[in-house]
Amino acid sequence: MRKTIAALAALALAGGPAAARAEEAEEIEVTAGVVTGLECALAARTTGDLRRLSSCPPAEAARGLVVYDVAEKRIYRISPKKVFRWELERAFGGGSIDFTGRSVKVDPKSEVTTVEVAEFSITPRPKPGAFKGCL
Repeated sequence: MRKTIAALAALALAGGPAAARAEEAEEIEVTAGVVTGLECALAARTTGDLRRLSSCPPAEAARGLVVYDVAEKRIYRISPKKVFRWELERAFGGGSIDFTGRSVKVDPKSEVTTVEVAEFSITPRPKPGAFKGCL
């Protein structure tokens, strides 16, 4: 009984699981997030080379899609509860996603935040040859 009380007191002083949950429940708003593969997003964040986001090979998409917020330099994994994979695939390779939601989990190793999305809109990648500018 004394060990349990001491353990609870130590958790309370250290912030404990409740503090971790409070940090995870952060409100997140992303405008024009780039949909890309995880390895491409990690490389872009490390090197600062944003070309890696739009030139990410399709094999990386098969491993998992993430959203890279260029303004904040943060990587988000989208929870599949509201946004389906096929919707994210529409934006892979040149499109974008705007969303609001709350964080539910943070991977401490890669610093990738999983977000439960409340609202979103996706701008699909442009079709090849879609630009008809000045000729």
